[in-house]
Amino acid sequence: MRAALIAIMAMAALSDGAAAQPRADRDRPIDVSRAEVVAGAVRDAGYKAELKHNEKGAPYIVSAANGAPFIIEFYGCRPDSGCSSLQFYSWYRKEAGFTLDMVNEWNAGKRFLKTYIDKEGDLGATMDVTTIGRMTPANFADALDWWAVMSADLATFIDKRDDAPPVSPPATAR
Repeated sequence: MRAALIAIMAMAALSDGAAAQPRADRDRPIDVSRAEVVAGAVRDAGYKAELKHNEKGAPYIVSAANGAPFIIEFYGCRPDSGCSSLQFYSWYRKEAGFTLDMVNEWNAGKRFLKTYIDKEGDLGATMDVTTIGRMTPANFADALDWWAVMSADLATFIDKRDDAPPVSPPATAR
């Protein structure tokens, strides 16, 4: 009886360990606090990803979705611990239809992608992601997909507004 109980406990421990193992690479966590890892995850999701550094040495990634350019900027970066957050970002050059009413209408109805008008009158669009801990590639690909879908929705939203001229695609990263 004792041997059977030990065997059952050993099998249970082995099966729990097997269940806890990632089923595939898409389940294995990645360190999204590292720009080079994020660039790889963007490529793995089927997008281009060019890793660059600004004049202060901070990393950013240039990419595109739906034919429109965007960048991924990193914040709170430290060489030893990586970056604490990242932000998907795109902007549209100033248009007559870019008003605070338009921005408020968009932001009131959307959770993830937020818009604003900068001091030059350009329309900015952002989506923030925390990088504390790790993400699975599938989770990161989902965040990237949210960005792509919401960016396309924003372009449609701008085009459909009565007071807005036809929208030009987002401008190239500054």
